Amino acid sequence: MPVAGLPTRIQRPAARLAALAWLLAQALGPAPVAAEEPEPLALPQGWQMGEQLLDLPDWLELKLTFTAEPMGNPRGGARQRASWLGQTNAALSIGPGLGRPPQHWRELDHWSLNATLTHTAGDGRFSQEIGALIPVQQLAYPSGFLLSEASISRSSGDGWLTFKGGILPMDPDFIAAPVLGFYVHSAFNDTLNLSLNAAPISPYAALGGLVHLQAGPELSLRYGWFDLSSTQSIATWLGSPNPFKAVPGGTAQVLQLNWTPSGLAPAAGTPLPACRVASGVVRRRTPCRQALAVQNQLPGALLSLGGYSTSRQRGGLYGSVTLRSGLPLGLDERLWLGGAWAPDASASLAPTFLAGGLVVQGLLPSRPLDVLVLGAGRAGLNPTQPLGWPTRYEGMLELGYQLRLNGGLALQPTVQWILNPSGAGQPLPGILTAGLQVNLSF
Repeated sequence: MPVAGLPTRIQRPAARLAALAWLLAQALGPAPVAAEEPEPLALPQGWQMGEQLLDLPDWLELKLTFTAEPMGNPRGGARQRASWLGQTNAALSIGPGLGRPPQHWRELDHWSLNATLTHTAGDGRFSQEIGALIPVQQLAYPSGFLLSEASISRSSGDGWLTFKGGILPMDPDFIAAPVLGFYVHSAFNDTLNLSLNAAPISPYAALGGLVHLQAGPELSLRYGWFDLSSTQSIATWLGSPNPFKAVPGGTAQVLQLNWTPSGLAPAAGTPLPACRVASGVVRRRTPCRQALAVQNQLPGALLSLGGYSTSRQRGGLYGSVTLRSGLPLGLDERLWLGGAWAPDASASLAPTFLAGGLVVQGLLPSRPLDVLVLGAGRAGLNPTQPLGWPTRYEGMLELGYQLRLNGGLALQPTVQWILNPSGAGQPLPGILTAGLQVNLSF
């Protein structure tokens, strides 16, 4: 159609160019649109949380967890037997900022009151009776109720300062690394076998305080002070048996530096790139016909170094590193190394400890959310202890597979081999244990 105001000789070439551009666009198809990352393949939510079950207000948070550890030793040790341990935790927090995003907090929203009550049931003497010096179960505590925390805290939110005071445990603020929570053997799980007498390792607690300084996005410094003489009285306050043979008293101080480099592993919660194939879900490589993301069950990278001292004796050092190893296993994996050392051997049952392991998510394509667990450790024993025979170390190997059924239930079959078990005071053959850890949370 002629356009008014333009000469015909100009309109005809313009029309031809427009027609040519239209034909070229049809041949090439629509303009490409940037592909969006699909929604991650995640665990079903599972059961409602405690505050949802009870219809609690936003300023009150309740978490209920239950862990069971049935275990037996079909071979080796002083005798063959089976044991069952169970632990229930109820953690309550009260604070006006619990239901608000940190970027909208006012000063009052940073503050909260916290309490944790723990109940342990079952036979905590299983390891001693089969001849293992170091407990093979995470929950090897005397039966009864324990007040594991009663504190007031200020959370940093998006800022740099956190502090807490009251009745506190050392872990998970100190010693523990998130990757250690996958393990069942007590030497691996959370504590790196730190055996300072009367140390308030959860579920035990002591009067104390914590200051946490966030120096940058990836660097933080923590300092803690604990009254060791209060650990025993707090542990027996609700009627539990006395867990400590002798309490040295005095105080303990802990200083820990954490570095979380983002370049050594994806941050916790970052979805894992994956590809769906005929056999299931595998690590994404090019080309991939059906790309997807998978919920990440693994922690981020961490380099942690700490030291502790007491007013009655010399303390010690501990540390751990967690990073991606680069092995082409499953959807992703983490390699970790850790250890603890106490220069005053007389103050510790096992003054040296070295350990390492590997955790792999999605090793089986049909189970992309499960985690394979491998660990090995060696505890150097105190040479002054009257063990009755010359072996001065106890070693442990652990193989487990965590089946993630939903957001609130995980089942973890576990097998352990204990080398040079020395708790019975005489040479014993190695111990094979087998068990199942059940983790249930609301």
